[in-house]
Amino acid sequence: MKLFTEFMRRAPNKVFLSVVLGTIAGIGYSALIPLVLISVQPKDESFVEVGDQVDTVLGIEVASLELAILFFSSCFLILAIRTISEVILLRVAALVAKDFRTRFYHQISNAPIAALEKLGSSKLIASINIDVPRVVMGARIIPGLLINSVSLVGMLGFLLYLNAEVFKLVIMAIVFGVITYQIPMLFGRKIFTRSRNIRDELQEGIRGLVYGAKELKLSSEKRAVFFEKVLNKHEQEILKNDKLAHTIVNVTSSFGELMSFFVIGLVSFVFVNYHSMTQQELIGVVMALLYLVGPMGIILNAIPQLTVSMVSVRKIGQLLKAIPNEEIERSAKDFDSWQSIKFNKVYYQYESPDDEPGFEVGPISIEIEKGKITFIIGANGSGKSTLSKLITLHYLPQKGTISFGNQPIDRESVFTFRQSISAIYSDYFLFDQLLINVDSDKERLANEYLDLLHLSSKVKITDGRFSTISLSDGQRKRLALLVAFLEDKPVYLFDEWAADQDPVFKRVFYHRILPELKKKNKAVIVISHDDKYFHVADKIIVMEQGSAMSKANQELSNTEKQSMVEEFC
Repeated sequence: MKLFTEFMRRAPNKVFLSVVLGTIAGIGYSALIPLVLISVQPKDESFVEVGDQVDTVLGIEVASLELAILFFSSCFLILAIRTISEVILLRVAALVAKDFRTRFYHQISNAPIAALEKLGSSKLIASINIDVPRVVMGARIIPGLLINSVSLVGMLGFLLYLNAEVFKLVIMAIVFGVITYQIPMLFGRKIFTRSRNIRDELQEGIRGLVYGAKELKLSSEKRAVFFEKVLNKHEQEILKNDKLAHTIVNVTSSFGELMSFFVIGLVSFVFVNYHSMTQQELIGVVMALLYLVGPMGIILNAIPQLTVSMVSVRKIGQLLKAIPNEEIERSAKDFDSWQSIKFNKVYYQYESPDDEPGFEVGPISIEIEKGKITFIIGANGSGKSTLSKLITLHYLPQKGTISFGNQPIDRESVFTFRQSISAIYSDYFLFDQLLINVDSDKERLANEYLDLLHLSSKVKITDGRFSTISLSDGQRKRLALLVAFLEDKPVYLFDEWAADQDPVFKRVFYHRILPELKKKNKAVIVISHDDKYFHVADKIIVMEQGSAMSKANQELSNTEKQSMVEEFC
């Protein structure tokens, strides 16, 4: 069982203790019926004879006081042992759930960006929010499953002691029940798996509902189609599969419970006619069989939840395997200082879901220098974003080399040089805190930047955390710029940063911020469609269908600049 294996891997000693205590509790439960039979059938030669003495305790007459004390003490002891077993395993379950989430965090963090883009955020979020809690729910029933399984085995042993022929009959019924039970359960598990896979698609639909709310409100037709063909469609498919799976599983469980009563009826009305059995033996057998109904019912009723948990465990395992680890050295190293980033015949191609070749960029040979402003321009789909991710080392070239100075980027150096890059992409994420060490000097500098960016009246920084990030898109980008300033790295890349800014801040960005970064000897890369500000660039890289043409700004004629504006802007 993979679920139990995960528990053993996390805390083997605690799981072992929980299993031992659960086993003891199960044995104790199975011993209660013989204990009761001893007290009510003292003349049965199979049991130790008990006297008819009646004692009074606190005004209450109690027969067989010693056995009564043993019985009730056993009940309280079993309750305590079972509770401890369940609590131990539940705490281990919480640790396993935390481990699953932490493994997701680390694997997502250590995965190549291209792999995360291919997987999509919906699958990852759905697994963390759906599958991990289901694993914990499955863990809740394991102690009860263990205890009742041991009780079942104990009562079968008691049946063997009472009557071997009845024991054989019960074993045959169990074998028949297991065979007839597993066949529909196999279909149930497959349907649960299908339902779980549809939830990934539903998660993507919910993401569209949240992030596309503005667009949906502007078109009732679009909203109706979205609800009908995406949300309602997936909800109906999940409902249909869940209803069918739960129906199959519950009907199968009910059939399993009915088997116990069927055996009781068979013994009471048919079996006694073909095998000699005393009335006392029959009473003991019937009580044992009735006692079997409870553990059998609990075991059978636990299986649907356990099945769902197993589906989630497999889903988590598959997803964790699907997140590749970026095989790079993750410790910073000392390298020679550098003045430029050089691309030498760099080539990158995307994977395609079909047999058609994916979009490709390259071969690209360009140079980006410190102390200069480089613009990247081009039409949509020309490869600007891919080039920018190659510059920031989020993508590594499949052919060719990228060098920082004389140091080529490889698995040993990429981690170190990534730390020298600050980027604000068009799909950037603004954290609600700086996530860097903030001393008094940086806090003072941060407040100066807040004034410069006209945000001091809206945002305060306390203990490295923003008082709010509920701002307009343009203001949020300014906060992202503030964080980039505080990081003070050698390379700055801005992907359409000014697109959400008003004309005043566009001028501030192009005429003040970029030149100041240039004066600080930063390598500044700007992806832009603002043709009015092309003159700010020292160099312009033009992307067209995955190819790059690089020219110094002063080398471009007015006709070429106008052609760029007309073609790409």
